[in-house]
Amino acid sequence: MPAWFPWILVGGIVFILLSYVGAKYKDKEYRNIQFLQDFISGAILIAFTGVLVPDVFPKVELPSMISYLSSELVDDQDLQVGPPRLAGR
Repeated sequence: MPAWFPWILVGGIVFILLSYVGAKYKDKEYRNIQFLQDFISGAILIAFTGVLVPDVFPKVELPSMISYLSSELVDDQDLQVGPPRLAGR
C-alpha cells in the first residue's frame, strides 16, 4: 500500500470542512449531497498528488507489535530483481 493512501481520508475530510466553513461564511445552505462531492474532490486531489509527488506524504507506521506479528505469519520468499533470464542462456 502506498504511503499516501491513508491520506485520502484526511484530504476528503479537510475538503468537507473547508467547504462547510465557506458556505456558512457566505450564509449559504450546505446540502447533504455536498458532503459526498467535497469528499470525492479531496480524495481525488490527494490521489493525484500522491501519484505525482509521493514523497510529500509521511509514511504511516504500524505499531511494532502488529508488524512483528504480521512478519511471523509471512514466510520469506526469494525476490528476483531485474529482467527475466533468457531461456537459451
